[in-house]
Amino acid sequence: MKNEEKKVDFKKIGKAFLCIGFGTGIGLIVYGIFLYFRIAIFGWNLGLIFAPLAAGYAETMIENRIIGKNLGATSAFILFIYTTFYSFILKNPTLGMNIITAGSIIVILQAAFPTLVNYLLLVVLGALASNLAWAIRKLIKFLKKVKYNIRWETPQEGMPIEPIPQFNEVDSNDKLNSLNFFFLTSTDMKDRSHDLLGMYQSEIVIENKDEISIKREQIEEKRLVCIKNGKDDCLIKLANKIKADGGNGVLDLDIKYGLIGLGSDNIHITATGMGINIHSEKR
Repeated sequence: MKNEEKKVDFKKIGKAFLCIGFGTGIGLIVYGIFLYFRIAIFGWNLGLIFAPLAAGYAETMIENRIIGKNLGATSAFILFIYTTFYSFILKNPTLGMNIITAGSIIVILQAAFPTLVNYLLLVVLGALASNLAWAIRKLIKFLKKVKYNIRWETPQEGMPIEPIPQFNEVDSNDKLNSLNFFFLTSTDMKDRSHDLLGMYQSEIVIENKDEISIKREQIEEKRLVCIKNGKDDCLIKLANKIKADGGNGVLDLDIKYGLIGLGSDNIHITATGMGINIHSEKR
C-alpha cells in the first residue's frame, strides 16, 4: 500500500499571500499618511502604533472573508519591522528611550504577537498584581495589629492612670426631674390642653478618642458613660430652649446618635421634638 503524499494547496497559499499583501499595503498607506501629515507627539510619530494595528486588522478582515479563518496578523509583524527600522534606525537613530517609546513598543508587539502579549499582560502581570495586592493587605493588617497592641499596651508602673467615670442613674433622673419639664415620646396629649410652640432641636458633640491610660476592656465602658452623660446634656439643652419660649414640655421626642469627623473621632447626639406648653387644666 503506497502512502499518498499530501497535495500542496497552492490556491490557499496564494490567498494567504494575497491577504498578507493586502494588510501590509493598508499598513504602509496608514504609515505614509501619518508621516505626510506629521502626526506625532514629542517627535514620535503615531504611525508606529496605528500602522501595524491597521495592517493586522485589514489582514484579519479579508482572511475571514476569503479563507474563512484567521491565519495570524503576519502583516502587523511586517509593519512592526519596517516602521521600527525606518523610524528608529534609518531616520532617527538617536531617538532615546522614554515612556512614549516604551509604550509604542508594547502596543506594536501586541499587534504583532497578540496571543503572547495578551498572555503576558493578563496572566503574568495579573498574577503579579494579585499577589502584590495580597501582600499589601497582609502588611496593612499586620501594621494595624501592631498599632493596636501598642495603643492598648498595659500602662507602665508609675504612669498616671485616668479613672473610669461612672454613670449614676439616680442622679441622672433627679437632674432631669428638677427641670419641671415633660419629656414625651408620644405624639398625642389626649385630653390634656396644650399649645404647640413649634419644632426644636439641640445637639451635643463629645470626643470619641481612644485613651492609652486605660485598659482595653474599659474603653467601651467609658464611651457608654460619655454617651449617657451627653444624652442628658442634650435633653437639658433642648428643655432650656423650649422653656425660654414659654413651654414646659416636648412632644414626639426623638434622640439620635452618630459618628462624625474624618476618623469618626466625635459622637454626635441630637434631640428633636415639638415644643409645647401644657395647661394645668384638662379639656
